[in-house]
Amino acid sequence: MGAPGQGDMQGEIAEGVLPQLLRGLYVGRRSGMLRCSRAEEEQSLRLRAGHIVNAHTNVISDRLGEMLVRRGLLSQPDLERATEIVVRDKRRLGEVLAELGLLDANGLEDAIALHVHEMLARLFAWTDGAYAFKDEGQEPPSGEVTLKLSTGELILEAVRAVRDPDVVRYALGDVDRVLALSSDPLLRFQKLTLSPADGFVLSRVDGATTAREILQMIPLPVEETQKSLFGLLSTGVIEYGEKQQPKRKAPAVPLPPVPPAPAAAEPPPAPVPPRPEAPPAPRSEPPRASPPPAVAPPPPAAVAPPPPAAARAPAAAPAAADQKAEERRKEILDAWEGLATRTHFEVLGLARNVSEAEVKEAYFGLAKRFHPDVHHGAQLGDLRDKLEAVFIRLGEAYDTLRDPKRRGDYEARLGRARPQPALGSSATPAGGTTAPEPPPARDPEEEARLAEEALRKAAKLLEQAKTLEQEKPDDHQHQRITYDAIQLLEPVLETATGKSRLRAQLLLARGYSKNPKWAKRAEELLLEASRENPKSIEPLALLGAIYAARGIKSRALGMYKKVLELKSDHEEAFKYVAENSTLEPPADEPEGGGGLLGRLFRKG
Repeated sequence: MGAPGQGDMQGEIAEGVLPQLLRGLYVGRRSGMLRCSRAEEEQSLRLRAGHIVNAHTNVISDRLGEMLVRRGLLSQPDLERATEIVVRDKRRLGEVLAELGLLDANGLEDAIALHVHEMLARLFAWTDGAYAFKDEGQEPPSGEVTLKLSTGELILEAVRAVRDPDVVRYALGDVDRVLALSSDPLLRFQKLTLSPADGFVLSRVDGATTAREILQMIPLPVEETQKSLFGLLSTGVIEYGEKQQPKRKAPAVPLPPVPPAPAAAEPPPAPVPPRPEAPPAPRSEPPRASPPPAVAPPPPAAVAPPPPAAARAPAAAPAAADQKAEERRKEILDAWEGLATRTHFEVLGLARNVSEAEVKEAYFGLAKRFHPDVHHGAQLGDLRDKLEAVFIRLGEAYDTLRDPKRRGDYEARLGRARPQPALGSSATPAGGTTAPEPPPARDPEEEARLAEEALRKAAKLLEQAKTLEQEKPDDHQHQRITYDAIQLLEPVLETATGKSRLRAQLLLARGYSKNPKWAKRAEELLLEASRENPKSIEPLALLGAIYAARGIKSRALGMYKKVLELKSDHEEAFKYVAENSTLEPPADEPEGGGGLLGRLFRKG
């Protein structure tokens, strides 16, 4: 095994450790493999951008196929037939089961979700062992099935498996600190299925009351309340503020009793608490029925309490749900397709003269609509990457426009505004009014001069960041410089044409590739540049270098082979293909044929 990477972690397992570990991986949007082991047993979880996507175990009886047979979802002869193909062709069991027609797409999703849930329930019960997280630094292999459960829900499962009250009390820490809703929309609006006790506790979090006061005021067993607080803190829905002296005890106020949970396989829906800090939806959103006020519920596309009419007309519910999912799907796709052409103001659905408070209001409303956990909803599983891209872009826009200096610099670089539909809207910008008249367009020569100046500055910043990263890898200054370069380049890309546009695409892709969260955007930008400039080798070569740096050899080989088709003496491409290729000749290359590719792939 090689030396550990910069993002690798390892430690000992004890009660209460896994919830905090999973929360850190989720919040950090980490991709990689988490391995937990004790004695001869090993359980592994694969994460992609913070989401658990599948699980593996070396315990034969707990593997996916055996679990399906045990639950009557697959016959033993069918498992043996599929396993033979898996071993022979080195493929995934789920893929083979789908190919053989033994499971359809929905059945496969359900099976993998059930398998992960069973494994985690067993893993969360461990009180000893060791864990190690291997940071892959890039997206895990494609083709994974989207799980129908969120990482936040899995963290709650981990907390509920903790049996030692002392572990919970220790994890809560100083309870004389004020509890508030999370200021991070990624955590605040994640998809969670809360128990009645969780919802009751959450309804008392108001940004002014301490954890101790909440423990004292809720008429539940103190250990149950402590565990609910621990779970909500571990998922990040709530967070500690500053320490306060306990207030003088107020007269007791009768509280409504907590209804007992029904005996069902699924946990009952949580009571809907008030959300004191949540802003209203941004003005750019089309008119729709107001969702019930709630703290950290699933985004509106996920599970929501049905209106009373739905109970009276159950036959219409499936059709209504399908229509709603289709509308959300279109909304997400429209938002994603507009990322490349919209300014930060347009992304948030705002005019140029809005206040900082209006920026925050718009951001929180849209962050709830486009939270990455939306992909767990029905018919939205394939939109995971697009939701991630939209959510990240919303955060970039918010970070820029809420800071007066950075906003001023951005507006100076932006030049003339081009009104566009905002995210979540198909018509007018924020407020439902006509967009303000754009300022007069600059002279084309002046526009070109400013674009060229921005390109020169950005190229210089990226070189400076590269040097700093090599000299001081532990210093994060290079990330700040890279982000400044990105801010210079994004407005240029919106108006540039010809060679200037290609140069902006290449530089911007270099900047995006430095952050694993933006790697997909770098890839899409370079593929777009390649389509617009089919005879240019620069986008292909840069894609090959990015894939190679992230260890995705098959994609790197594919890009470098395309480079060699355009320029057979390209040194970097020739060297990489010669050193790494063990493939058969491509289908369009005659076996033993001439040319560079024939020489590289010829057998013997």
